[in-house]
Amino acid sequence: MTTNIGAQAADAVNEKLVERQKLEQEMLAHHQDLQTLIAQRNENEMVKEELEICEKESSDATIYKQVGPVLLKNDISDATDTVEKRLEFISGEIKKIEGLISKKEGRYEELGKAIQEMQNAMQKAAVEAAKAAAQQAAA
Repeated sequence: MTTNIGAQAADAVNEKLVERQKLEQEMLAHHQDLQTLIAQRNENEMVKEELEICEKESSDATIYKQVGPVLLKNDISDATDTVEKRLEFISGEIKKIEGLISKKEGRYEELGKAIQEMQNAMQKAAVEAAKAAAQQAAA
């Protein structure tokens, strides 16, 4: 059984390309998750600001929390604590997603360099093979 080195090299490049495309899709999903988390953080920061305004302007302000289809009275301090905890959680998730994106971007770049090196090696080998074939034909 003969093996074609060129075909093996092309298969190796294709495997790297498929892996790189998979990473690209994963990064896209992570970026979408990050956008969602940033929007949630912004929304919660606005709620926190509104709660602070309510606390400053009126000590007897009534805050309601929606639980399903029902609005329940909620204490301002409880609401503020809940929003702050939610902001902490969201910030942690943002850092985690940013770390994942950073790792995947690093791997994506590594794969790009490896693919480029493999393609360059294949081109160099093809040129050398063509020169050898030309010399052999001239002889």
